[in-house]
Amino acid sequence: MNVAVGLGRLGHDVLLQTDIGDDEHGRLIAEHVAASGVQLAAGSHTDAQTSSATVVLDESGDANYEFQLNCTLQSMASTQAALFHSGSVAAFQGPSAARIHEAFEASPAGQILSFDPNLRAELVEDRAESVKQIEKLAGLADIVKLSDEDALWLYPGWDADRILAHFLDRGASLAVITFGARGAEARTKHTEVMVPSISVRTEDTVGAGDAFMAGLLHAILDSSLAQSLRDGTELDSVELEKVMQIASVCAGITVSRAGANPPTLDELNQFLSTTTR
Repeated sequence: MNVAVGLGRLGHDVLLQTDIGDDEHGRLIAEHVAASGVQLAAGSHTDAQTSSATVVLDESGDANYEFQLNCTLQSMASTQAALFHSGSVAAFQGPSAARIHEAFEASPAGQILSFDPNLRAELVEDRAESVKQIEKLAGLADIVKLSDEDALWLYPGWDADRILAHFLDRGASLAVITFGARGAEARTKHTEVMVPSISVRTEDTVGAGDAFMAGLLHAILDSSLAQSLRDGTELDSVELEKVMQIASVCAGITVSRAGANPPTLDELNQFLSTTTR
C-alpha cells in the first residue's frame, strides 16, 4: 500500500490489489489510497477483518511492528500495466505468496516486474519455506530491492557484493540494497552506483523503504531505463545514478516527517530544484 500511495502521489495511475475488510480500518485504508489517486482492484474487499500493524518507535525513531494479519489474495486481477510491483508479508507466506508467484509467471510481455522482500522476521514461521518463496519471486523479477536488514537475514554472513551478484545471477537486471542513513547501492551486470542518503532531521523511519521503492520505480518509469528493462539491454549508468538519487530524496523527505507520508511530485520537484541550484 505504501508503495502504491507513493507512486500515486508522484503522478502515476496505480491499481492496488489487497485484502481489506468492511470495517473501520478498511474504510480508512480505502480513503487513504483514494486521496493519493490509487484505485483498489476488484476483489480487494473481503468479509474478513482488515489486517493491522501497530508501530512502536524506539528512542531514535526507528520503527518496530506488531502484526495481526489476514491476507489471502483469493482474487488477483490481471493487468496490462507497464509495471507490476509486489513484496512484503503477502509475498512470502500463506496462500497469497502462491497467488503472487502465479501472477508474476503470467506477466505479459513487456511488463516490468519489481520485487521488494520487505520481510518481517518476527512473522516467519518456516524460514526455509519463506526464503524459497522470496527466491522464486526474485528469480522472476527485473528489479529486486531490499534493505540491508533483509539481506543479512536472508543470507547471513554474506556481504553486499555477494548478495547483489546473487540476485543478478538469478535473472534480475537491477539489484538494489538500501543501508538506511548510509545510503544505497545499485548493481547491474556491468554497472555499480552508490548514492548517499540525504541529510535531514529524522522524525521517524516509518515508510522510508517504501518511499525509496516508490521513488525508484517512478524515476525508472520516467527515464530510458524502463525501455532497457523491457528489452533486456544494459542500463545506462548516468541514468541509473539519477534514478537512485531521486529514490534517496523520496526516502529522505519521508523520514523528515511523521509516519508513512511519501512526497507528492510537487514536493519532490521542489526539493530537487532547491538542491541543484
